[in-house]
Amino acid sequence: MGYTTWGIIFLNFFLFLQYTSADLVYDVCKQTRNYTLCTETLKASANSFNADTKNLGAIMIRAARSRATHNLVYISKLMINSTNPDDFKHCLKVCYDDYSLIVKAFIPNALQSLFTGSNFDAAVSILLSADQVKDCQDGNCVELSPSLNDRCNEYADFTQLVADVLRVA
Repeated sequence: MGYTTWGIIFLNFFLFLQYTSADLVYDVCKQTRNYTLCTETLKASANSFNADTKNLGAIMIRAARSRATHNLVYISKLMINSTNPDDFKHCLKVCYDDYSLIVKAFIPNALQSLFTGSNFDAAVSILLSADQVKDCQDGNCVELSPSLNDRCNEYADFTQLVADVLRVA
């Protein structure tokens, strides 16, 4: 066989792999509560195109870590720029500590559980991280920073989506 024949065989094989990986993303996301957000999140990662279901779960867990980290930075800025009463600052400190725990403990635990074969434990860890942010939604924090409440709700909703993907993985 000539170089052209080998080139065509290689190209067809590569296209087949790309097609089947993209199908896997769509198949997994069809089984979640938010198909659009799931596919957008997974397609945003270059690694999703050659990932199996376990690695798609890892991509989603890392996306949750990214969201939690963004919220941590946001809370830190609120703490620095706050001229509000001490009870609001205390609420922000508790919230900051909760998100720190999510980033440093819950997310790594979820990834470790996933890669040791316990998708259930990974999902539990992710869902527990959503419970952790309830402190950020106490009356003082919500009253003085409605956008923080929105961010916490978005994170909690996203963890549900991650758990859906882990259930399929």
